[in-house]
Amino acid sequence: MQTTHHPRTAAALIEQAGPGYRPLTKVVLLALRSDGRVALVRRARHPDRGQLALVGGPLGPAEWLDEAACRGASQTLGIGVGVQDLELSGLLHYRSERGAGRLCAVFATQRWSGEPRNSAPREYSEVVWADPGGPPADCRPLTHAVLNQYVAGTLYSAIAMPAATTAPADGAAAPAAESAAEAHGPGPAWGKTGPFASSDQTSSARLDMRGTK
Repeated sequence: MQTTHHPRTAAALIEQAGPGYRPLTKVVLLALRSDGRVALVRRARHPDRGQLALVGGPLGPAEWLDEAACRGASQTLGIGVGVQDLELSGLLHYRSERGAGRLCAVFATQRWSGEPRNSAPREYSEVVWADPGGPPADCRPLTHAVLNQYVAGTLYSAIAMPAATTAPADGAAAPAAESAAEAHGPGPAWGKTGPFASSDQTSSARLDMRGTK
């Protein structure tokens, strides 16, 4: 029985690879409103202060990929997302400007509870709602790469990351974006649409294979 398409299997493989590989895995979440805009957060601390980043972070010890995506939603946006509401949108294998290899698992959701807000003010200065097809110029390189892959509908990309761009001056306008203050609440539940809609290979249904022979 094949299970390699499932995100939990990927987490198990990372675990087997040894503790030195786990910090190289990043999990990000595309929280999409009904108008198609995605939640980004502006970094308040160096490095990359002032640049827009995706919601998410490193995979924690003994943590499943889908659980990490839900944790990122709670810690960063203050919203509740269930693993049953996640879609595995894609995987990026990228190298930083220094040549270090990284994996980035990308999940997407259109359903959550609560009002999205900046729940990590020490790390981020604001939540910005951006058009995935025309992200602001002050996005981090990885943010651009993930959004480009999402819009293209591809499940896997292998890329070399360029050096981070210089953050805009304070008060500079961010194109193609909308501040959280102008938002009209969380995206309501709506039908599965978009590049991750109907593929069985991108389903994140929880199939706990632990103990299965």
